[in-house]
Amino acid sequence: MNTVRLGFGVLAALGVWVLWRRHRFPGGWSFAFSFEHERDRDSLATARKRARDAANRAARVESAAQAQLNAVEAEHARRLEELEQKIARLRNPGTGERLGALGELILFEHLLVMTSEQQSRPIALSGLDAHFDTGAKNHSIYLYEPSGHVHRAIYPHLSAVLEDDELRYDEDVVRNFAVAIQNAVADENSFRLCIPRQLEDAEKKLHDARANTQAQQVARARLAQVQQRNRQDPHRKAADAELEKACLAWEDLTGRLPPR
Repeated sequence: MNTVRLGFGVLAALGVWVLWRRHRFPGGWSFAFSFEHERDRDSLATARKRARDAANRAARVESAAQAQLNAVEAEHARRLEELEQKIARLRNPGTGERLGALGELILFEHLLVMTSEQQSRPIALSGLDAHFDTGAKNHSIYLYEPSGHVHRAIYPHLSAVLEDDELRYDEDVVRNFAVAIQNAVADENSFRLCIPRQLEDAEKKLHDARANTQAQQVARARLAQVQQRNRQDPHRKAADAELEKACLAWEDLTGRLPPR
């Protein structure tokens, strides 16, 4: 069975080769296969190869110039996107990275969220004042907003008598979280103070980057130069002329114009 399949495969491949050869050297079986016309076929094949090699060389050089232009344009677009994203982050920093959570408070890089069963309240860190306090039953973190609003997060003592499902908090843990809030507030205040200068700097860089298209212009000029040189390449023109001559000679011989 394998031998039969191999035989069919060989016959199929041979059939394809015959059809290909008849197509490349039209005019009849004699012109495509006989030794009498071997030199004619060689002349046409040689002319085809020279023209193909010249075209391939031109295509490689042009492809390299096009790739360089694409790379320069992609780098320029990447730089613009990077600056645009930086400006967007400066204008709207969002919550930033999550820094920690304790009880009803969730601390982010630019925001503090106070949660309850009913709602979640975002509290801006900029200008916030946070203080730790402890009483007979609860530790507390008081949050004083610049507007005057005050919030209190409650953390029952470890020693407090509570229901079994209620959480208890060690004093040091609550104190440390209050310190983390204070540090985040300090960082946010510094960040906000730097935003105008950073925003001005980023916007200037974006303006300059948009205006600076010299690299793209150089790459486009290089591509145009390569394309012009390819069109005027005497070696390619000579190879194309030789192929044209060989095709016309084959047509004179067989009455059929061969494919290039």
